[in-house]
Order: sequence, then structure tokens, then C-alpha cells
Amino acid sequence: MTKIKICGMTCEEDIKAVNKYLPDYIGFVLFFPKSKRNISIKQAKELLAKADKRIKTVAVVVSPTIEQLLQIEEAGFDSIQIHGTMTKEVYEQCQLPILRAFNISNVEKLEEYEIKDKIKGYVFDSKNPGSGETFDWKLLDHIRQKQKTELFLAGGIDETNVKRAISEVDPDVIDLSSAVEKVSKDGAFCGKDPEKIKTIITIVHGQ
Repeated sequence: MTKIKICGMTCEEDIKAVNKYLPDYIGFVLFFPKSKRNISIKQAKELLAKADKRIKTVAVVVSPTIEQLLQIEEAGFDSIQIHGTMTKEVYEQCQLPILRAFNISNVEKLEEYEIKDKIKGYVFDSKNPGSGETFDWKLLDHIRQKQKTELFLAGGIDETNVKRAISEVDPDVIDLSSAVEKVSKDGAFCGKDPEKIKTIITIVHGQ
């Protein structure tokens, strides 16, 4: 069965929604103020304590430092998703399974990471992560054939195209964020939408 990751937990209401519908993974954006989904490590700890233990938790970061890595490990996350730069020092010190994230525009860098044993999955996103934009999934064809780790497919997937995404790419995990969020009339960010989460999980898991 294709797994589901809901990224961008920001509040207790988000945690209540995922606890009810049980996606396989949930993500927390940390140390990245540019993101509207960014929360503090203190907030993350509070939310982690309330999350159903059946759901795997992922710290989502960009070019993390050793200090940030240590805070993430101390908080109790199950894994870390790294965008941007991953230094040799961070890789060597990391005690958590790593999900290495790539924008489709720099996917050629995959060769650098394929043999690293701490990397348990690859997240492929559009060139503007978190934007809800899709990309040409055919770009992943040759990657999928030789992949030994889990493939997370992100970028503009929602209830209208998730079945096609599963059929064409056969990802291990569908990674969602903006597609399951509330939006106010003025376009402001309002957190996750329980009904949208329910809909997408029903489609993918057939519940």
C-alpha cells in the first residue's frame, strides 16, 4: 500500500486531525523562517508529545547545522528530512534515518548520495518546494528503476491527481502539504483541513 506523509504540522488542531485519520508520516518544518509552516523546536516538542505513536515523525530542515541536528535528535523525531546542503559533518554526526530532499531542478545530484547508508529515502519535489506545483514525473523514470530506498513524491499532489501519481510513478510515499490545508478568503494560511486529509487518505488507503 502506498504510504502518506502530511507535512507542515503547526498547531494542536493539525495533530488532532492526523491522529484521527492516521497518515504514515507527519512532517514539522524547523529552523526555516521563510516558510509559513515554520515552528520552533519548543512548539515541535509539544506537538510531538500529542501525536499518535503509530505515526512516524519527520523533522524537515534546510541545510541544518550540527547544533540544529542535536536539538532535533533530543526532541525525539523518528527521522530528518534534509533540503539544501548536507555537510559531511552533519551526515557523520546524524543518528537519525535521513530523508534526502531534491528539487527536480537539482536531481542530478542524486548520484552523490545513493551509496550513503544513513539515507533511507529520497523526497522529490518541484523546483519550488511547498508551493503546491507539480513537475514532469517522467523525470523520475530512470531513478525509480535503480532506487533501493523509499521514494517520496511531493509537489502539487491532491485528490484530483493522486491516483495518476501512484499509477505513473509508483512512489512508496505520497507527500502532501498545501493540498490538505485550509485557506481563508484573503488567501491566508490557516493550518490543515481535516476533511481534506480524510479525503486523500480514503483515496490512497481505500478506507
